[in-house]
Amino acid sequence: MYRASAFLVSASGINLQDGVAASALLLDHSIDVSSRGVFLDGEDISGKIRTQAIGEAASVISAHREVRKYMVFLQRAFGKKYNIVAEGRDMGTVVFPDAALKVYIVADIAIRAWRRLKDIGHGEMDGMVHSVFRRDHRDRNRSESPLRLPPGALWLDGTGMSVNQQVNFVLRHYRKRCNQ
Repeated sequence: MYRASAFLVSASGINLQDGVAASALLLDHSIDVSSRGVFLDGEDISGKIRTQAIGEAASVISAHREVRKYMVFLQRAFGKKYNIVAEGRDMGTVVFPDAALKVYIVADIAIRAWRRLKDIGHGEMDGMVHSVFRRDHRDRNRSESPLRLPPGALWLDGTGMSVNQQVNFVLRHYRKRCNQ
């Protein structure tokens, strides 16, 4: 959802530093997420939001209180409508603090950069490591909903794990928690 918001704000020409203008723009558009993709005003923009530039833009606009307030509203509405697995830097602390299971996933910064390069299909390792580091620093130090370990969250170091291994870890712990 934040990437879709960043895509919209970037495409509109609004300065990413202007949270008031960004949130006003968001109110005039619809963002929806489903198993089919990410939709902005009904158009599938899934492929357009997986770039390094949009990731950076999402990190910048997500620091604005006005944007976060609206996005949290959308995320909670989505969570009430569907059974979901939510991923994000404040899901367990702000958006869904009462979630049945919270997992805090970490990985070595070099591995995260390599995975990101693989996702976007281009770029250089040094630049990506720097980008990941900058984003982590910005997200941990922002005043609005900073990245924090959610109370009661499981810690998962995914450095040496495949996506399937991480998913199996989460499913195993979810099933264990639900059967208690």
